[in-house]
Amino acid sequence: MSLRLGLDVTESLRVLRELREGWYVLQFPDRAVLIGQILPALSKPGTTILWVGCQAYTRRYSVIIERQGAECWTLEIDPAERRWGHPKRHTVGDLRNVGALYPPDYFHVALVNGVFGWGLDTLHGQNEAIEGLARILKPDGMLMLGWNTDRSSDPTKLPAIEQFFVPSRQPRFDRRITFPTVTHVYDFFSRKTALEQI
Repeated sequence: MSLRLGLDVTESLRVLRELREGWYVLQFPDRAVLIGQILPALSKPGTTILWVGCQAYTRRYSVIIERQGAECWTLEIDPAERRWGHPKRHTVGDLRNVGALYPPDYFHVALVNGVFGWGLDTLHGQNEAIEGLARILKPDGMLMLGWNTDRSSDPTKLPAIEQFFVPSRQPRFDRRITFPTVTHVYDFFSRKTALEQI
């Protein structure tokens, strides 16, 4: 009985810590823009969206995305974090292998936020991820990269970005979004309609 009580206390403390961290992250202006503007604008009925990177503070993102009729899938490399992904459409896997995890030309939108510089740190690995994302995005599909200038090199300079993407052609997302008080950046791209062999 005491062992069970110890596990319950430990689990309760873990949940409280995750909630506190989640609340803290949600106070940043980049998260306010993501939740209040980007997700609602992209979550149109019939749109297929891949969200990459699941943590406690992202657990409601699939609900926000699907509220307007979009279909959300989540991808996270850490099996322990699957509880924060979509309850039915979650994949445990490495973003570097994303091209083999989903069918070609399946997604309208891929949202990769806080992954580059937060685990996927090498230029080679980031380039592999971009190549795979180009494979699974529909022609003219949108890629959003959210990254921090103090944790990652500028991903717009990756060879795969130049090869497979152009700056976004979609209204409201044709530019880089930056914030004066944080190092986070959102870059938006459209997949080229004709791809060379991936």
